[in-house]
Amino acid sequence: MTCTVDGHGEMRVVRDFPGGGHRVTLTRRHHDAEAEVTGQTLDEPGLRRLPDTLHPLSDAELEALMREGVIGR
Repeated sequence: MTCTVDGHGEMRVVRDFPGGGHRVTLTRRHHDAEAEVTGQTLDEPGLRRLPDTLHPLSDAELEALMREGVIGR
């Protein structure tokens, strides 16, 4: 396993599996929260794009998630 932190504070952990393959975990601070993405099949550039899509929920998005029971009050 290797762990690195870049100049922006993003942490990258790579775990190698016996027999080949690996899992990459990226952890990034986003305002007052921390976002973590992990992948075994998605390449690292693809994983890096996921946290870039984070945005504050609109009222409509929040209402829909609450209605679906994904999040509660």
